[in-house]
Amino acid sequence: MIVAIAGACGVAGQAIVANNLALLRARAGRRVLLLDTAPRAASCAWCSEMAAAGVKPQLAARAITGRALLDQLELLRSRYNDIVIDTEGRDTADSRAALIAARLAVVPVTPGQVDLGSQYQLIARLNAARMFNPGLRVLFVLVGVDGAPSDEERAAVRAFVARVMSATLAGTIIRGAAPADMDALYREVFNH
Repeated sequence: MIVAIAGACGVAGQAIVANNLALLRARAGRRVLLLDTAPRAASCAWCSEMAAAGVKPQLAARAITGRALLDQLELLRSRYNDIVIDTEGRDTADSRAALIAARLAVVPVTPGQVDLGSQYQLIARLNAARMFNPGLRVLFVLVGVDGAPSDEERAAVRAFVARVMSATLAGTIIRGAAPADMDALYREVFNH
């Protein structure tokens, strides 16, 4: 299964979600590749740090940028059970290719980032991907929230999610990198 973690520039928690979903999937006994298309390759650096610290299982990680992504995905799909792609926050050929290839797009969002004006490109990118990949599931997840979001924040997020074709809002809220939050999100993503 290919899972793309997508967001807009500056979205807090995108790499945390990608890294931890890949690690939890590997701990479930699957062959997992964490693919990083962002120029800084933060997810690849994280995998190196985890390997140096002796965290098991070691995750395979790879940085791929440029137009080679779709070709590489075809080759990698046969080697791994699951590929988690940490996409770049901008609208690039890589981020579009990842969404077109994915079965699921997980979109971390904070309540303060749900205005249409600043997130229009993200919404357009997700809707365009669904045109090429009609089976793409889009799951928004609230990240970086201290405590429970207010009713107004939840309503704003739900209205934002409704602008993306067939998107849903995860029941899980990620409050940092808390293991319980990640376990709950893992179940929503992979046991759907």
